[in-house]
Amino acid sequence: MIIQPKQGILLIRKHKKTGVKVDMVIEEMDEDKRLITGEVLNNDSNYKKGTTVIFGKYALFPLTLQEEDFFFLDENDVLGTCLYKE
Repeated sequence: MIIQPKQGILLIRKHKKTGVKVDMVIEEMDEDKRLITGEVLNNDSNYKKGTTVIFGKYALFPLTLQEEDFFFLDENDVLGTCLYKE
């Protein structure tokens, strides 16, 4: 299956060893400021497929499709990249 987000939106797979669940509930007063990582699944002008990006958990938009979890992330919400591979 091919999911092609519009330009400036990254399709990512969240790394499994993070503290964020797919069905998380985000409360207004939540003070948890942890950053998490994910792997880019689509080629983008700034981030190639396979790049590990660092972002805040509030930037994620989850999609479950055929029992597989994907996330959309605005390119502007990427805080950095790293060499971590899962």
